[in-house]
Amino acid sequence: MEKKIGGSDSCIIVGDVTIPAEIRLLRVSDLRYYKDNPRIFSILKELGASVTQQQIEQKLWEQDSTKDLYRDIKQNGGLLEELIVRDREVLEGNSRLCAYRHLLKHAEEKSDTAGIKKWELIRAKVLSQETSDRAIFAILGMLHIRGKAKWMPYEQASYLFRQASSYRMQPSELAAQIGHSETEVKNMIDAYKMMEKQKITDTSRFSYFVEFVKSRKIPDIQQYIPKGVDLEAKFAEWVRDNKIPRAEAVRDLPTILEDKSTRAKFLGDQVTFEEALEMAKDRHPEATSSFYNKLKKATEAMTDAEEGRVREEILADPQKKHIIRDLARTAKKFAKGVGVEV
Repeated sequence: MEKKIGGSDSCIIVGDVTIPAEIRLLRVSDLRYYKDNPRIFSILKELGASVTQQQIEQKLWEQDSTKDLYRDIKQNGGLLEELIVRDREVLEGNSRLCAYRHLLKHAEEKSDTAGIKKWELIRAKVLSQETSDRAIFAILGMLHIRGKAKWMPYEQASYLFRQASSYRMQPSELAAQIGHSETEVKNMIDAYKMMEKQKITDTSRFSYFVEFVKSRKIPDIQQYIPKGVDLEAKFAEWVRDNKIPRAEAVRDLPTILEDKSTRAKFLGDQVTFEEALEMAKDRHPEATSSFYNKLKKATEAMTDAEEGRVREEILADPQKKHIIRDLARTAKKFAKGVGVEV
């Protein structure tokens, strides 16, 4: 049984594109779960690509959010928002379909004729079979990445990665469709790929990997890691073993690893992350103070400078000589003022 109940106002608008749709009542037994939905895709990763529709439904029903939805729909007497369907496949609303099927199942178990009639049909916005996969990505991105009903960050990244892989979409294209910056999209995809490579299955740790891939300092600290040790693999191990207390702390990793003594103790499991960070800060105040960082950079600039070249420059430009003289006088006066013997 299928019944058309909507008009032209049922279309879906994404940006400047209008996607035609019709509101219909569909039989719940005729519909299929959408395997590219991030939550369904997670089930596929767990059970394998040959997973059945029944197995998907069982996994969906195990989620507390689906049971909460079941109770809400039962209390409200139906859906507040339609499914989105193309060719009998539920692109949007898989948890709602699962809840409806359980309501129907319970009505059938009780031989509740009114309940069976109520739950055997579900409202849906039905798209044309010719609706492109790219259009579907735009719809779901609008709803779950830039909209109010957001997927979890890991689920968003999973979806973006698969769109980039399947349709060769560039981060700039994906960013334009979902309203994120290109850099943010690239970081999300790179973090997802890193988790996949390192076989990290705890999706709550996704933010750790985002902090890792977006850091400008972390690529430089590979030089401090013992030969033969892959930094990405080591980082994944630290995350897996709860060695790093929170995602934001990843930003402090370079401070720990740049100091030889602190690095040795942290890599040797002699100190915790917090203890290592305190040690590194004590030994390198410039790591946490912009003032001392500027002083260190000035010292490094003079240490690395070629004296012969600078000598020629100040002979040709007296102003440069004045800058060096002022620096020397100021440094000497400041050192005396703070009680540092030069």
